[in-house]
Amino acid sequence: MVIRIAAITGILFSLVGKVSAFLKSIPGAVLGGIMLLLFGMIAATGVNNMVQNKTDMGNTRNLIIVSLVLTTGIGGAVLRVGSISMTGIGLSALIGVILNLILPQTKK
Repeated sequence: MVIRIAAITGILFSLVGKVSAFLKSIPGAVLGGIMLLLFGMIAATGVNNMVQNKTDMGNTRNLIIVSLVLTTGIGGAVLRVGSISMTGIGLSALIGVILNLILPQTKK
């Protein structure tokens, strides 16, 4: 519900010129600091989720998925196919889903 409200609010703000002008007046350094905090919180929440669910990080499969997702997300990897490109969290999420489907599960 919170994400839906945020999405609707973001869309409405983008349609109102005065709000858009206000957001453009925010200095780049301030936006950079906000982005650092935002992406750091997303990563920390993901790690916290894995700890609470007792994800086995001794399992090579899990370690590969987590390391590649974090590296592509933090490292600024870009995937370009023709005129389409993916970066950041979107690319990292896609890589995580694909690796989770492709890498074999170990049977206990």
